[in-house]
Amino acid sequence: MNSKLEQLYWLNNTNSESIGTDVNELILTGLENNMELNYEDIYEIQKKSTRFTNEVITPEIVTQFIKKVIADDVDVLVPWNVYGELIDAIANHVKNSTLVSKSDMLAKITNLMLRDDKHHIETGDPLRVLDEYGEDKFDLICSFPPLGYKVKTEINNQKFNDELNHLLILKSSYLLREKGQIAFVVTENFFKREKANSILPILEKQGVHLDAAFYLPPGTLTNTGIGTYLVILSHTKFNDLFISELKSENLDQVVESWKNRKESKILQNGKLVECESFTSYVKIEKELEIKRLVNKSNLNTVPFTNLEISINSLSRNENDTFEHHVNTIYLPSIGLSDVVENQQEMKIKPQNYYQIILNDNVNASYLAIWFNTELGLLVRESLMSGSVIKRINKKSLLRTSVYLPEKSIQQRILNIQSKIDEFRNELDSIENKAWNYPNSYEELNKRVEKLNREEGFSEWIDTLPFPLASILYKYYAIKDVTSKKEFLLHFFEAFAQFQVVLMLSAYSKNGSNLDEKYIYNIDASKITRATFGTWVHIGENMSKKLRQLLEDSPEQCLRLFQHKRKGFIKMISSKQIYNILRKTNGYRNDWKGHGGVESTTEAKNRLVLLENELHSLRKVIGDVNEGYQLIQPGTGHFSFGLYHCNCKLLKGTRNTFIEKNIEVLNGLDIDNLYLLEEDAYEPLVLLPFIRLMPSPNTQVNACYFYNRLDQDGVRMVSYYFDQDADVKIQDNSIQSIIDNLNIN
Repeated sequence: MNSKLEQLYWLNNTNSESIGTDVNELILTGLENNMELNYEDIYEIQKKSTRFTNEVITPEIVTQFIKKVIADDVDVLVPWNVYGELIDAIANHVKNSTLVSKSDMLAKITNLMLRDDKHHIETGDPLRVLDEYGEDKFDLICSFPPLGYKVKTEINNQKFNDELNHLLILKSSYLLREKGQIAFVVTENFFKREKANSILPILEKQGVHLDAAFYLPPGTLTNTGIGTYLVILSHTKFNDLFISELKSENLDQVVESWKNRKESKILQNGKLVECESFTSYVKIEKELEIKRLVNKSNLNTVPFTNLEISINSLSRNENDTFEHHVNTIYLPSIGLSDVVENQQEMKIKPQNYYQIILNDNVNASYLAIWFNTELGLLVRESLMSGSVIKRINKKSLLRTSVYLPEKSIQQRILNIQSKIDEFRNELDSIENKAWNYPNSYEELNKRVEKLNREEGFSEWIDTLPFPLASILYKYYAIKDVTSKKEFLLHFFEAFAQFQVVLMLSAYSKNGSNLDEKYIYNIDASKITRATFGTWVHIGENMSKKLRQLLEDSPEQCLRLFQHKRKGFIKMISSKQIYNILRKTNGYRNDWKGHGGVESTTEAKNRLVLLENELHSLRKVIGDVNEGYQLIQPGTGHFSFGLYHCNCKLLKGTRNTFIEKNIEVLNGLDIDNLYLLEEDAYEPLVLLPFIRLMPSPNTQVNACYFYNRLDQDGVRMVSYYFDQDADVKIQDNSIQSIIDNLNIN
């Protein structure tokens, strides 16, 4: 049989189509039939099962962390036990353990999985079972209860209607020894302090305080796409809260920084923040990115209260509308639809907007456009709160700042925008007349020539990664029409492959925890002998999945690519790009299929068609590549928790590359290429389908793209280096990568 899950279905006399089968029944039957199951098997079974369950196994990163930080010879309480996985991970450090299982079935599974006599299991409602412990105390209290599960109960004569994990923390806290620690997985809701019976302030009053909040990125948990936190509480009150992101790659560094309460240079490895003001790791992440962009642009920080006269919102009544005011903007309270100047431009219901009446310190037109820029969108995202539906509340809006140039400069930027709009109107007019009055083509051509700026195109080529820019520059520099057409076809094919390699690299590195609905299963045999059409087909299907992930779980999508900003991901998953690539692949197939000698006139006509698609592609790509670097690592060393590396920046058309020293979280392999977001510390390693290497005959460094697997090696082609355009290399890693694609 192919998997442990299939074996379990077989033991239970059912099949994988039977979604009603309880996962716990499957696991218990397997164990009772002496089937060898470990916790990794159970994790995979839960992930693949079609039946949702609240009994989710503790993420491995959490058990790894607790194993690293636990003292020896401790008494442990697990108020919400699933399968005993927490105790199994730390068994060598445990003196005695008490686990509370909500059902006999979970207790039986735990006993069969642990197989030792150092643990004691209680069965029943954990909130009631904990009442029976009286004077018993524990050194470590740890659990991973179901998230977002609300319960009504009474603790110490105070009524609560709160999340189960919050209530378990509160009830367990009375059983914590003086030097003990509590470790629980929670959502952002745990840090809220507004309500009279919020759990965190109550804990603080009884002498239990937050020590650390370790962010678990979206995808860490099997049953949710939201980010969560492993919080550590103790009787010790610190002046600040230690926060970081918890991943296997930085676990040792984070533990060291936390134990020493020492900040790292980068947020992922640790930062100390004010405990009472902390609400979200992602919020701080975005605030740091905002600060970087503001410093780079040299903008003024302006408190929002210095600009607004009033902020109004509508009731839920569908017929309500805002009263008209001059110098006003409308800002969405949910989502990231455009901020607009009038109600007629609204894309969502008016009830989901704030009407912001502005004073004379700012121009409404400028502020509306600014809120829709990269920086403005980051500010809006940083204001959002909520575990499921994130929204901006009025209080956070009044506390924020915007980042603007002087008012005189604002007007000059609006003047530039006005000229850009004039250019667009002129082009629209030319386009309209070209199709309605084609015989006036000579006059229209003169109007187009006045607007044409060749130098702008060459500057744009230099923003592209070298593997693409090198091909496009050959098209740009050469005069022969047929050759220009061929280089453009090569460029589109290389671009299609480059897109797929980026997506495959992200999924290969960080996609193991993604829900299957976001993964496109690739037929590996298609890549064995890939064509232009193959890359377009794979890319089109992967981009659909990627767009869905970006919509459903933007934070998870950003971490898939190890990015902080969405622009690049939006570009590589763009529908427009695949419309262009489908069309250019269609041209190529038609032209190759008809064969025969190509006349000069025909070559010119074909070139025009391809150039039209190139202009469309440029419009979609824009300047998004400006914020990213394709790098080839050189020598490096570790220092102060970071890897310092001398790298070549593979950008633009020149193959004498600029060298730059960078700092990243982990070591880099000199045989790989990496994509690094500007001012980030986690480059994405690219799969070796694209190589920068010495050509076999000339030993000149050239860029090669994977073409196909042959019996005698891997065929790689260069689309611009004609001295050694077609080479064979021996690389078993490519064969292995292609074979593993079917596993996804």
